[in-house]
Amino acid sequence: MKKIILLLSTLFILQACSEDPTIQRIKDGTFNNCNKATIEYLVDNFFNSPSWTAIVASDGSRYVNLTGEMTYDDVPVDALVQFTAPMNDNASFEINAFEMNDLPQNAFMVGALVTAMCNEY
Repeated sequence: MKKIILLLSTLFILQACSEDPTIQRIKDGTFNNCNKATIEYLVDNFFNSPSWTAIVASDGSRYVNLTGEMTYDDVPVDALVQFTAPMNDNASFEINAFEMNDLPQNAFMVGALVTAMCNEY
């Protein structure tokens, strides 16, 4: 009985630690502006406490959400960056949405975010 409990506990821990493959595809990807650094590297250097989540929208579209704290105009803000989710290793993806403190940002601000992340590299 102890062996079964140990085996089930180990399987649960391993499954809890495994990451959705779409998240890993985003992390392993690069931006065109600075394709020598992975997105994961850029995020880890730019955001405080980054967190990644794969979601399915009500229309069936898949996304990867990145949340974390960043600084904008010398003020800490909570950020959300939403990527379209590539379904296979060679699929492209893009930033679908960017919010600071729950306020949607425009395409100019998305570009500024990517530029700022790349400048940290």
